[in-house]
Amino acid sequence: MEKRPKEVVIVSGARTPIGKHGGYYNYLSAEDLAVLAVYEAILRSGMDLAKTKIDSVVAGMIYIDSQNQQIYLPRNVAVRVAAKFNDRENLHVAPGKTTLRICGTGFQVLADGFDQLMSDSENAGCVLSFATENMSQTNLIHQGRRKRDSVWDFEEGPLRDYLMEGFNHNLFNTLMPKTAELYGAQTGITRKDCDEFSFLSHTRAINAQSKQWNRFATGGRENYLKGIFTLDTVDQQGNSHSVWRDEGTKYDISLDELANLRPMLKRDGLVTPGTASQISDGAAAAVLMERSYADKHHIPYLAKIKGYQFSTVPPEVMGQGPVPAINDLLAKLKMKKEEVDLFEVNEAFAAQYLGVEKELGLPRDRTNVNGGAIAMGHNIAATGLRITIDLVYELKRRGLKTGIASACIGGGQGGAVSVEII
Repeated sequence: MEKRPKEVVIVSGARTPIGKHGGYYNYLSAEDLAVLAVYEAILRSGMDLAKTKIDSVVAGMIYIDSQNQQIYLPRNVAVRVAAKFNDRENLHVAPGKTTLRICGTGFQVLADGFDQLMSDSENAGCVLSFATENMSQTNLIHQGRRKRDSVWDFEEGPLRDYLMEGFNHNLFNTLMPKTAELYGAQTGITRKDCDEFSFLSHTRAINAQSKQWNRFATGGRENYLKGIFTLDTVDQQGNSHSVWRDEGTKYDISLDELANLRPMLKRDGLVTPGTASQISDGAAAAVLMERSYADKHHIPYLAKIKGYQFSTVPPEVMGQGPVPAINDLLAKLKMKKEEVDLFEVNEAFAAQYLGVEKELGLPRDRTNVNGGAIAMGHNIAATGLRITIDLVYELKRRGLKTGIASACIGGGQGGAVSVEII
């Protein structure tokens, strides 16, 4: 019997509701959020940790926060989740690593898991991938260096906002909204276009959230955003809350309100607080397996990863990144754009998304169908994994087959992942 070529499948995926700055997760660290997402993903997989070996844990996180020792992130999360399952033999001892590709980090944790499982030199059967970010807790960093004559003493140095420092690529002077302004202008996008698209993003998100836990739908077929799981948290007043939806979505937003917002960079600019993605917190996780390994252990799966791609563009038009990433991925997979049932393209800025949509000729009725980061938030490291998980569940809900998730990446890059329901 001919041996089937290796394939990597997504056994399960889960993502937290996305919190806004100072909101749901003001008192939860990025590590805490990752523990919640990983625990849920393993629960959804239905696998028995006593019998299913997890070969490695791949973590993604960008910003250091005040509660987190980032260098220990994959091990800390693995050990904490293992304790919840009373598992000392498997996840507890799985080796871990942290990977980083700015806004493409969520794709990179999938790519790293994919590569490990596809490698002929590896015997891996299962990889746990997760990405997490709590942007609310990013620090003010003191940049004074250690003194030459004492490892314990520091020179005077500036205080830097660690979050805002990452929004500018100093080598090219490419402040993120500035790149969106330039790319939007090059592709003929107007302020009116941006306002209208932002309104659409919120409208779609509101619609999806209103049907998210619709228990009265026939056979559950109307349920949306099934990657989200409900979790409990505590607000600033100490009150307990059951969190089930993305916090940043504005239910009372209007086109007039968006049109009256002041541009962020220049008087006739395209980027306003209403047409930019939101600073956000949240985590996502996925259990990946080599398909024959999952079959051997009778573990069902959601979809297979067909492939991934990272491509580059000039840093000054960073937002164009999904254009070559999607085109290169389609060429690699020998697919046509028309064969893709649904697209998810991260909405870093409305001007950026609209430029990508225009260049690629993306069908708006099949792209970001449940809203995007303008309405839901862009918890940077987790975004790529979040939109991939949302894409898989939406494909299944609609009875469709193939999807591509993509995002622009700081420094002049784009990332894309293709999934297929099986």
